[in-house]
Amino acid sequence: MNFTESFQEFSSRTTPTDLALYAGVGLIVWVLFKDKLSPVTNLFNTVVSQIKKLISANTVALPVVSVPKVDPVVVPKTDNLNKDDVFFKLVVSWKQTRDLAEKSGCSEAVKVADQMFPFLSPNVCSKKEDRVV
Repeated sequence: MNFTESFQEFSSRTTPTDLALYAGVGLIVWVLFKDKLSPVTNLFNTVVSQIKKLISANTVALPVVSVPKVDPVVVPKTDNLNKDDVFFKLVVSWKQTRDLAEKSGCSEAVKVADQMFPFLSPNVCSKKEDRVV
């Protein structure tokens, strides 16, 4: 405690003793007047409930989107196909690739596709497999 300080300096700071004193006074006032504070608490509760209603009224409900049922795509297994079907699909795939390359105007891709065509024969593929083995 500093006896040389003025009253304004002393009163300008808050100490833990001051806080305990204020809390004690507040507790005594609440105990004495709690019956008469009921209208104030009711008013406070109604204001808070109205604010909650306003906030909940401003929320936007998202629309529910229904997704149609999609049937699964059936992919044939290549194990069930015979060699002629595989060869035919290979040639069709080559032709589609070459036609798309022509439509896009890519002459280099057309040349590469033309170079690939002689190797699409089933006889050529089986001969290479025999050489490797």
